[in-house]
Amino acid sequence: MGQTTINVVILVSGNGTNMENLVLSLHNKTITQAMRQNGMNLTKNHVCEAVKPLQTSPDAFVINSETTQDSMLAKDPIINVLSIVSNNKDAHALVRAKRLGLHTRAIDSAGKSRQEFDEELLIYLENLEKEHGLDCILLAGFMRILSGEFLAKIQHIRILNIHPSFLPLHKGLHGIEKSYADENDFGGVSVHFVTNELDSGLIILQEKVKKIPNESLEDFTQRIHEVEYRIYPQAFLKAFAQGIHQEIQKES
Repeated sequence: MGQTTINVVILVSGNGTNMENLVLSLHNKTITQAMRQNGMNLTKNHVCEAVKPLQTSPDAFVINSETTQDSMLAKDPIINVLSIVSNNKDAHALVRAKRLGLHTRAIDSAGKSRQEFDEELLIYLENLEKEHGLDCILLAGFMRILSGEFLAKIQHIRILNIHPSFLPLHKGLHGIEKSYADENDFGGVSVHFVTNELDSGLIILQEKVKKIPNESLEDFTQRIHEVEYRIYPQAFLKAFAQGIHQEIQKES
């Protein structure tokens, strides 16, 4: 059996720094290559460990398995970013993507109803799936809420989102600003699966960002972004390494 591919689409709206980091961390790499680049290890007991400890859920990076490491590596797929899609035709993320040699598509949401935009996006994604296969959609600064009807039609595709707060705190817009202003001594970053309820899907990884007394919002924001760049690729890899393990278990 030949090497398989994990085909990914990234949805963006703005500057595209998270998108660019995801591409540089994941694109054209196998799962194990990407794990090494992103500070993760696949042990003989199938525990994906971060080199530096993270403040995550207790089972973070753990893949319970009695299969051999060779079985996992035999299914080591290549990650392929199929397309960068934006709802804003003027998004700088599209410029970044083109510089990286990636296919881009603008599906402008301006002047369209939510239903009209979702239908146009769905048609594009379904065509990609028919032509190439589509395994995962990553939201990276995508400023649209996908409708329940849209999600129901592509429920077989994993959708991940990154949110700049320690969920369930501060769902929705302005997570960084709300975290900065609250009475907690931390902010945070969370990566979760997308569901019908805003910022409420199963959390894959999250990390607290300790507040520094008298720190400016600008500096706090920068530290939040640094954590985003690190844990979003890790969360993707955790989710798919677990999925590969489950496939092996079904076949064994």
